[in-house]
Amino acid sequence: MGISRGLRIWRLGALVAIGWGLFTITVMHVISSRDPIHDTLSSYITTDPGLLSASVLALAVGSLAVLGALAAGGVPLPRTTRVLLSLWALGLATAAIFPASYPPNPDPTSGEIHLYSCVVAFASLPAAAWTLLEPLRGKAERLVLVRWLRVGAAALVVFGVSFLFARLDEAGLPVHTVTELLPVGATQRLMLIADVALLLGLVRVAVRADATRTATELQPATVRD
Repeated sequence: MGISRGLRIWRLGALVAIGWGLFTITVMHVISSRDPIHDTLSSYITTDPGLLSASVLALAVGSLAVLGALAAGGVPLPRTTRVLLSLWALGLATAAIFPASYPPNPDPTSGEIHLYSCVVAFASLPAAAWTLLEPLRGKAERLVLVRWLRVGAAALVVFGVSFLFARLDEAGLPVHTVTELLPVGATQRLMLIADVALLLGLVRVAVRADATRTATELQPATVRD
């Protein structure tokens, strides 16, 4: 499937940045002593701060490249979509710059910024994909987006529930059974995988939209010949 040069560059940038983010976060899990089932990614700031920041920043850069790929592919991008995708990337970058607050060097201010940056980021990506459904109505690319949007939205809900009960458990409420059934570390990682899949789905949408546009532009010349 031939694609335009501009889209090819943006797609390559997105895939390289996202791939680097996944690679560094995998290395972090391999070498770290933390529990990936119960410990959130933010808690790795106490043991592997460099790898954590590198992976999150790489995903942020890759997400901006995804936005560029969508524009280069001719996907109709409402202003709301652009803003939400930018908020996703900005939220990730802010969360990397302001780490969560953990002993032995707690920083409550940084921890609050980190928390709300994550909330903004995690909510913005599925919302951005949702705002593309109407502009893509009647197009084949919409089916690709719907499939990955459902996965991303479901993962976000599951993580949100597990995170809420984890906070209630920390507050001393009798919800430990729920936190064991839905360990926050595991659900967060599932959500991250779903978010990456959604980003790659958006790249796929850009490629298909570009191919459709190219075919449409070539069709009149073919008819004349």
